[in-house]
Amino acid sequence: MLIALENVTHTYQPDSPFQATAIRNVNLEIRPGEFLALIGHTGSGKSTLAQHINGLLRPTQGRVLLDGQDIHAKGFDRREVRRAVGLVFQYPEHQLFEETVAKDVAFGPKNLGLSDAEIKERVAEALEKVGLDEPGMADKSPFELSGGQMRRAAVAGVLAMRPEILVLDEPAAGLDPQSREDMLQLIAHLYSQGSTVVMISHSMDDVARFATRAVVMEKGTIAMEGAPEEIFRHPEQLEKMGLDVPSVCKLGMLLRQKGLPCPADIFREDQAFDALLSLWKGGKAHGAE
Repeated sequence: MLIALENVTHTYQPDSPFQATAIRNVNLEIRPGEFLALIGHTGSGKSTLAQHINGLLRPTQGRVLLDGQDIHAKGFDRREVRRAVGLVFQYPEHQLFEETVAKDVAFGPKNLGLSDAEIKERVAEALEKVGLDEPGMADKSPFELSGGQMRRAAVAGVLAMRPEILVLDEPAAGLDPQSREDMLQLIAHLYSQGSTVVMISHSMDDVARFATRAVVMEKGTIAMEGAPEEIFRHPEQLEKMGLDVPSVCKLGMLLRQKGLPCPADIFREDQAFDALLSLWKGGKAHGAE
């Protein structure tokens, strides 16, 4: 399943005093099996771009293609996009509304016109994926859940649609540290099970830790694109765009400023551990001489 944006521009409230172009001339492919991070400062166009991926917004100019077909062309059934691409908004728990967790998760599949048996199967499957399958949980009110559980219940409602591509807008925002880690591990697990993931994030540490490719948005355009290690080799350029680098990159720069032979291409915690261990062993060997 391939999603492609061709020369996509989106202008809010055109021909009005409030006209604002959020993205312009964006060309981007969402490749099957990748973990793509969308990064950029507030107002750079990330969320607008994400809402084009699942057809929620229609381009002012340009096309969005699903396996080569224009999703906004006459005669195209946009329900196919909703089945293929699941969008998890920032703070999705604010959209919970049903009496029970199970009913909330079942809302999307019901709109697909599925049988009761199929809906029940999908609800159980989705709740298991997000770790909310303990006895009695499905019959609870979603408003009785903790913040982290509510977030997972909202994600389950998207997973019940069985999308091939999962788009998440700041999925860990506002969660306590443990719930945040649980959410990130859930997303990593879904990716490992074959989901294509597109994640909007302000955390460069999370991008370095999970993404296979990163796209940097600046003033509605794609300013940089590549593997995280390629992106983070340009800290000055990122700083000019109001962005940061992972904490590990900062540590490496500090060590190099102190004259220590720390590699310039470390950006994940495991790489930093290996580099520090190597420095420690080298220093120990030098001391033994």
